[in-house]
Amino acid sequence: MQKQTKLWIRVLSLALVMFMLGSMLLACKKKDETPVDTTNGGDVVDPNNEEKPNVLDGVCYNGETIRVYGWIPSNIVEQVQEFSTALGVVEQNVYKRLYETKRQLNIEVEWKEEAHGTEFVTAASTANQIGGYDVIACWSTEAAPLVVGGVAKNLLSFGTMDFKEPCWPKGMIDQTTMYNKLYFCTGDISTNLIFMTPAVFVNMDMVENWRIDEKIQQEYDEKNIYDLVREGKWTYDAMFTLAEGIYRNSDSSAGKTSGDTYGLCTYSSLLCNFYVGAGYTLLESDDSGIYLSEDYTDVDSIEKLLKDVIEFIDGPYCRRSDSWLISRDNFAAGLHLFSLAPTSHAYLKHYHTDGLNYSALPVPKYTVEQEDYRSWHALNYANHIVASGSPNSDIAASFLQCLAQWSYDTTRIAIFENTMKARFSQGDSDIMDMWEMVVDSQVFDLGRIWQDAFKRGGNGSVLVNMFNDRLAAGRSEWESIMSSYQQDLIDLAEQLNAQIAALPDR
Repeated sequence: MQKQTKLWIRVLSLALVMFMLGSMLLACKKKDETPVDTTNGGDVVDPNNEEKPNVLDGVCYNGETIRVYGWIPSNIVEQVQEFSTALGVVEQNVYKRLYETKRQLNIEVEWKEEAHGTEFVTAASTANQIGGYDVIACWSTEAAPLVVGGVAKNLLSFGTMDFKEPCWPKGMIDQTTMYNKLYFCTGDISTNLIFMTPAVFVNMDMVENWRIDEKIQQEYDEKNIYDLVREGKWTYDAMFTLAEGIYRNSDSSAGKTSGDTYGLCTYSSLLCNFYVGAGYTLLESDDSGIYLSEDYTDVDSIEKLLKDVIEFIDGPYCRRSDSWLISRDNFAAGLHLFSLAPTSHAYLKHYHTDGLNYSALPVPKYTVEQEDYRSWHALNYANHIVASGSPNSDIAASFLQCLAQWSYDTTRIAIFENTMKARFSQGDSDIMDMWEMVVDSQVFDLGRIWQDAFKRGGNGSVLVNMFNDRLAAGRSEWESIMSSYQQDLIDLAEQLNAQIAALPDR
């Protein structure tokens, strides 16, 4: 009887252990196979359940709470704390990625959002001194002052971050690592990054009505505009040539106004894409630090580029505005053949406009010889930082990695696959190919993120704005810019190098 009692005690003990182990495994389950309900006009998005070795394998915490300080985006939300069937498919998946991250790591997340600006940076810096936040999800260019202020940890020092994963853009690592240190990251983890990628929207009804494909066949020996892009012949000259001759007084007013029909429209802050589209960079980085790109100081090349672009955008077939709203709404109204704008215009306006038959192309190249199409994303996306004052920095790093991986399985599919490539394309394989090329054109440039560190003589963000200002003013002189500012910019780069080099490795 005594032996039988002991046997039952062992059985019950084993059952209790298995129950506790099962509870722990459930708390740290890697993937939830139940998709979030997407009843509000979207496809159900299933996570990628393919099992493979992962840097987060076996990583599980004890219910700790990490605190995130984030900016309030104007386009796509970066966090949703409570699920509702009234949410759109993108927003439902924003909720899902955070829910699954918390579940996989067995953590809690407090996420506070405020408007970006000087007060945001000050608040983040002040809170960092007392360990107030673990993660900072800031407006893209606000990562720079936080880094030099000692608020950011080196992300390459964390064992639970793997930047070889597809959720992290390769260009981001190659182009923003300084002194073998990486202080901020973006990618699928920022829901706004893809939406901030510039594209050239094209009105396909105007393509037909103005016989654009016939012009393509005659001038470039390609069947249509999609083949022109695929064959690498989509250049500034091609866009200008196809837009040439397209003007109509559409609002019956005297003189040319924003309500008329034009071949191309864009707005001031997008003009910098004529610089990056030419294959040029602002700042370069290597093991010795940051330095001014030779592209920027090549007077002859920049002056030729400025002249070529100014000749068209100051002509009769281009409408350039200071307002993104005018540019967006006038394209949606069918007034422009081409519109150089961020892809968010499709999400917020073009897709919802009845009767608008449109597609999207990558920003063109300057010359056929260039290998890739390139673009600079607009600035309102999030860069993510592990706060140096965080008492939970290892958990914070795991959180970023896990949130990014779940973003790749959820929000990227909802935003890119199910919205851009599926919904926006309406099953058209040509348009789907173009959306792929648009997103692949993203280029990260330190000069964009660190632009506020390069201000001299009241000229604002010199690195970016000086080129834009030349185009906006219709002036191609670049030698005067270099003679006035080149040494100042070199000095500013050296000062920045000294600040970054002094930051701790960890």
